[in-house]
Amino acid sequence: MKKLFTYVLFSFLVLNTFNVYASTNTFDRTTADNYGVKKNIKITDENKNYILKTPLVDSSEKIYDYADVLTEQEEMLLKKRIDQFIEKNNMDLVIVIPSFDYYSDSENEDYAADFYDYNDFGMNFNNNSGILFLRNANEINPYYDMYTFGNAQLFFNKSRYDYILDGIYDNIHGKNYYMGFSDFINKTDYYINLGIPNEMKNYYVTDEGYLTKRYTVPWLMCFGFASLLTLIIMVIMVKKNKMIHKAYDAANYLDKDSVNITNRKDTFIRSDTSSYRISSNSGGSSGGGFSSSGSSSFGHSSGGGRHG
Repeated sequence: MKKLFTYVLFSFLVLNTFNVYASTNTFDRTTADNYGVKKNIKITDENKNYILKTPLVDSSEKIYDYADVLTEQEEMLLKKRIDQFIEKNNMDLVIVIPSFDYYSDSENEDYAADFYDYNDFGMNFNNNSGILFLRNANEINPYYDMYTFGNAQLFFNKSRYDYILDGIYDNIHGKNYYMGFSDFINKTDYYINLGIPNEMKNYYVTDEGYLTKRYTVPWLMCFGFASLLTLIIMVIMVKKNKMIHKAYDAANYLDKDSVNITNRKDTFIRSDTSSYRISSNSGGSSGGGFSSSGSSSFGHSSGGGRHG
């Protein structure tokens, strides 16, 4: 009887220390320093409730199977593959599988972004870089999507997101989760190895995790504008030049009132003549395209999500 009481008491203490969901331990945020948030996030009245609603987990586990869809052996194999991915690509990778009711897709996005932001994921990498795969195993309306954080956003454009999410649909929809998650890791790793796509090379990630386009000088437009302006100036100058007629009589250049001829005498000296061309000069003058949920603290991008 004493042993039974000791066992019950021990179980009670463990269950109150850890909230156990399948193979994943969730810790109590209210007893953790700064509610378990170690990132550079200021706790405010606005985000405090979101933080407390977000499970506090051990970030080293990488797989959080709250819906219990994986066997222990499958988790071990996936975890090994994820560790290889992280070491190779220098970014984090997380798989989380909750099961909850929702009314809009944004609720899944909020859950995923908060889960990543308010836990220790990506902290060992520049700009908290990493990828989170969410599978909401809700029985009525299941949902899945991938979310990229930090520099991981640079490696995925719309076509890459679509290829990955559509490519794993059959396995995820058919609840062949081990194959679906394995295929997700492989496809993601493949695209990262291809490098940043051309259309994303003009983007960078801010310290807050937002994907931002670099400002580039539109040289072609500037060249076109300069050429047009030069053409206009030349036309104006040519028109001004045409308004000044050539003079063929030297009298046009004389002020008749300033010259008084009192005596005329014609003397023939020799037959040689010299001619001078009088020219007139005139001058012209020139005149002057990835999102952030409302509850999470950092920016992120996503593939748009799939139902089924």
